[in-house]
Amino acid sequence: MNRRLRGFTGSLERSDGLLLGSVGVLLFLGIFVVYVAGSYNRAATTSPLGQHFIIVKHLFMIGIGSVLMIGLMNLDYRWFRHRWLNWGGLFLTYGLVAWTLLIVRHDAAGEEIINRWVTVGGFSFQPVEMAKLAMIFFLAERLTNPRSERRLNLRQLGVALAIGPLPLLVLLILQPNFGNAMVISGVTLVLLYVAGVSEKWLARVVVALPFIGGLSYLFIPKVHNRVDKLIDGFWGGDFGYQVNQSLIGLGGPGWRGAGVGQSHNKFAFLPESHTDFAFSLLGEEWGLFGTLLVVSMLMLFAWRGFGIAARAADPFGKVVAAGLTTGIAIYGVANIAMVTGIFPVVGVPLPFVSFGGTAMIAALASVGILLNIERGSRSYQVWKRRWDRSGTA
Repeated sequence: MNRRLRGFTGSLERSDGLLLGSVGVLLFLGIFVVYVAGSYNRAATTSPLGQHFIIVKHLFMIGIGSVLMIGLMNLDYRWFRHRWLNWGGLFLTYGLVAWTLLIVRHDAAGEEIINRWVTVGGFSFQPVEMAKLAMIFFLAERLTNPRSERRLNLRQLGVALAIGPLPLLVLLILQPNFGNAMVISGVTLVLLYVAGVSEKWLARVVVALPFIGGLSYLFIPKVHNRVDKLIDGFWGGDFGYQVNQSLIGLGGPGWRGAGVGQSHNKFAFLPESHTDFAFSLLGEEWGLFGTLLVVSMLMLFAWRGFGIAARAADPFGKVVAAGLTTGIAIYGVANIAMVTGIFPVVGVPLPFVSFGGTAMIAALASVGILLNIERGSRSYQVWKRRWDRSGTA
């Protein structure tokens, strides 16, 4: 037992300290925010745990994610390159996302609401978080196929996109879940760029994105309403209750904040203050220091993540690391932008801070894979130096 424990602690000590440190700081801040906001959540009135229900569940999810992170740190990431695993994971997770379209959920008033959850064995989870990971592994394998000596031609690239990100985008638009559709689009672009896809085709995709956004604004009422609210707020009008309340919380106490546990929005003035709008509650209590700390830790995470991608021992690891880092980075940028009224409300969590079981587990799993890729790159560099010194290379 002691030997295994030393092995686990040793693997953490040999890992990227700055990456782990940024994740640790964000988790630490998130525990405070979730505890404060969750204590006044309506779920606390029906649970035997009372006001501790939300924070206990949050810590439980962090625990599961941490165990998974340590396990993936010690599992060779190249194992995910096996085609049977890629295809199996893709069809299973996409099938679960499609299942959400068939399940009808109702709110407390009995009205039908958007469903993004699947319940299996009494546990509810968001399959889109697993589908994103499966899509990254599948596309990374297709874009870096070692049996192909040249770049993918247009037909091969089209097939990879048609099987990988395109079906998931369609399912997310049907849910609708435009926040994760935006994340999938951004991750796909980065994967294509890192994999070395022709800049000519990438330029065409980038040019097409504003056109697709314009069509969404014209023909999708939800997108139209959210964008109109944002524009109205920019011109001195109304951002909508949730964003208005978020801005009041961020600016009301001043740059020093109201103090830990002293926020007003925790009293249900700000809906989802422990999930999507955790950044606002953090800013209200911790002030400018807290918000800048979150932003700096997310920037540090992105820097170290893309650094791991640049040093990866093989193209597959490079593309996977870039995709995982991009997914978490886009979550952070989109969440802070929507909470501060810069971007429409898209319903994405703040990585490692917001309450959210599946998203937390997926984020910590991504950290484990990143650290495993980083360990592989170190081993490769040691081997390369030894090989060079032998005089045979």
